[in-house]
Amino acid sequence: MQRSERDRRAGARLEIVESEGVIMLNDRRIPGSKASIKLIAVAPAGVFVIDARSYKGLVHTKRLGPMSDLGPDELHVGRKNCTSSVEEVARQVEAVRSALSTKPWTTEVPVHAMLCLTRAEWGFASALQISDVWVGWPKLLAGRVQTPVVMDSPTVQEVSLMIADHLPTT
Repeated sequence: MQRSERDRRAGARLEIVESEGVIMLNDRRIPGSKASIKLIAVAPAGVFVIDARSYKGLVHTKRLGPMSDLGPDELHVGRKNCTSSVEEVARQVEAVRSALSTKPWTTEVPVHAMLCLTRAEWGFASALQISDVWVGWPKLLAGRVQTPVVMDSPTVQEVSLMIADHLPTT
């Protein structure tokens, strides 16, 4: 599946909440880099940097260190180590935080990293938190974007304009 199809699936789930006061910013270039951010949702609950992946297989975590020091959690889907995707969305969050650093009050705006696995199998597992990155599926992601409310509508508009100004479209 191509990246555009993956983004379309995640975006389709979020279109439902867009009418609920969520502003979607698509395909934003990170200044000084070839990298881009595919989805940013600015909502009353904060700013959500979303990366969508279409990995197939059962989602689970591993800690590969010795028993005395297991080390950090790694994200695995099936047999594939997908930890690099978690690290990538964490880097994207830093670019968004940098875009918001132009005004003192914006440091209080919560910025969340989310990795949406559109085709993975979850078994009995629920969403995961690896470092500061939330990992889940599209329907659950849409619910997280809506609550809790920390910004009013004019603030959501202003924050989205700030991000759009600092992170141009690709």
